[in-house]
Amino acid sequence: MSSTDHERRDALPVGTVLRDFTIQAVIGHGGFGIVYRAGHNELDLTVAIKEYLPVELAVRESATVQPRSGTVRRDFEDGLRRFRDEAQLLVGFDNHPSIVSCRDFFRENGTAYLVMAYEEGQSLAEVLTSREAEGRPFTEADLLAVMRPVLDGLARVHATGVLHRDIKPSNILIRRDERPVLIDFGAAKQATARFTKSLAPYTEGYAALEQVADAGKLGPWTDLYGVGAVMWRMVAGGNRPWEPPHPVRVEQRSHAVVAAADDPMPSASELGKGRFQPRLLEAIDQCLRLRETARIQGSRELLDALCAAGGESLEAEGANSAGDPTTGVPSRKQEDVEAEIGRDIDDRHPVPRDRSLTGFGRPWIGDWGALGDIQDPGFAEAARAYIARYGRVPEASVWVAKAEGLVAKLRELEAADCPQRVVGKSWTNSLGMEFAWIPAGRFVMGSPSEEEDRDLDERQHKVRISEGFWMKAYEVTQGEWEAVMGENPSYFKQCGPRCPVEQVSWEDAQEYIRRLNGRGSGRGYQYRLPTEAEWEYVARAGSAGPRYGRLNKVAWHWGNSDQQPHRVGQKRSNAWGLHDMLGNVWEWTADWYGRYPAGPVTDPRGPGTGSSRVARGGSWYVDARKVRSAYRYNLSPGIRRSTIGFRLVSTE
Repeated sequence: MSSTDHERRDALPVGTVLRDFTIQAVIGHGGFGIVYRAGHNELDLTVAIKEYLPVELAVRESATVQPRSGTVRRDFEDGLRRFRDEAQLLVGFDNHPSIVSCRDFFRENGTAYLVMAYEEGQSLAEVLTSREAEGRPFTEADLLAVMRPVLDGLARVHATGVLHRDIKPSNILIRRDERPVLIDFGAAKQATARFTKSLAPYTEGYAALEQVADAGKLGPWTDLYGVGAVMWRMVAGGNRPWEPPHPVRVEQRSHAVVAAADDPMPSASELGKGRFQPRLLEAIDQCLRLRETARIQGSRELLDALCAAGGESLEAEGANSAGDPTTGVPSRKQEDVEAEIGRDIDDRHPVPRDRSLTGFGRPWIGDWGALGDIQDPGFAEAARAYIARYGRVPEASVWVAKAEGLVAKLRELEAADCPQRVVGKSWTNSLGMEFAWIPAGRFVMGSPSEEEDRDLDERQHKVRISEGFWMKAYEVTQGEWEAVMGENPSYFKQCGPRCPVEQVSWEDAQEYIRRLNGRGSGRGYQYRLPTEAEWEYVARAGSAGPRYGRLNKVAWHWGNSDQQPHRVGQKRSNAWGLHDMLGNVWEWTADWYGRYPAGPVTDPRGPGTGSSRVARGGSWYVDARKVRSAYRYNLSPGIRRSTIGFRLVSTE
């Protein structure tokens, strides 16, 4: 859906400033809006910004967007509301590498804007067309390498109650590093469907009957029809590569069924016979059934079917959670190593033994068996530990790692995993909240350029914390919240009073603090949220690596949480005696999100104003790359999620 600026005359001109961003180019447009490439005015950051501008309902006058007439105002405003509601869900959604990352949302110019990560690459539609023109249609390995990560991400999105509604090859982007990402969610499109057929909120051939006929119930199975059509397109392209196939419109298929005629769309089982495994083709055909109740009902169920089609039995492997979020490659359980290393190995989405992915996915080793041919037992043990820590190892690195010093690196990491516990002062308030004394000191905030999964907004700089303070040893719990507020907003109430409170916005946390300070429960102490610098200073507790200990020893995250938060204090503390600084739930800080200073600072407080507050630490719902001491998560202060909580600082 690429475009140049002149192809959409109502686009904002290059150089226009939108909040913290300046427009650099128009990179896409459609019936519902325009997508711009923009640069952050303070940070070294490029983003994509989607503007709500339904072409048949609204016009732009100067910079302002307004309905074309009073008769369509309701449709315009209904679409704007849906765009906002979906944006709030997507911005609050803890990012998955195969789902476009949505970072912010704001209202301006009479319309609304969704700020997303800027992704570079080719659409799957372009890749398919190019490959087929060269006589290289997709293979089964190609299909699985694209669709497994997408389905894993889609399952996470469906769990939040969001549907995509327009899954098709042009909405799956293949990045330059060959990882797929699903883009262009479409809640706003639903609002305008009754107004104009040209603004249909779906793409013909990839839309389920319940979308087209405006009858029946929409659900994950609706998106799975689109997924099935995408996979059908991959399979069908191998029959006549000189003539790219297209799925038949569901109206035409339905009419044929009513007329007792043959389905005009050939089955995947017929088209892919001899080139794809029968159970994979059967899964595709089941996704494409006209009646929604006859389809595969959930993304996770389809993902399991694709894993089984890849030649692995989930039951035989003892699957228990999601695979590596970047590549979909598992780590196979080995009980003796698991006991030694203390890691719940993730084994749900194994890759086929055939590693000929022909341009999609890189050869990663993420299982124990692949290390069996290494002759040096000490090196094999170190490589296993490396996999346990990071979930995967590049295949080439396994064979050259001795020369690269992997064993030495593992020893260094092991030493960092065992921080020396510093025994300090502590006190407990009248509600039973335990606080640890944090001494004044200096540290380097942010991450070094070589840190794995580092983001651009983590620029390192020296920070001095001039005065000591008390910080809560655990996240605020549901019981502690209820004792002050009289109710429990948490989604996971069954977790118990010792679980962290969640579903609390930054504003909710401020109200809690206001009431807590009014109770006088601190014997002269006042409570507040930590600044971003204080939070990282405490989280590191003198450590300099990505984490203050081995990931699974110190944090609940997607790979070991069973997709829910856990009681506070079950993971190992850092050197200052604080638990769950990483994982479990995100923790609000006091600061607005902004660019780090270039030089040394003392007691930094962040920008004076902004649109997003900073949360830190990661959560039970994110993969390991975000569970780092330096990772910054910026969110609207009004967002409530089952992944977000907070902890307190107290001062005299």
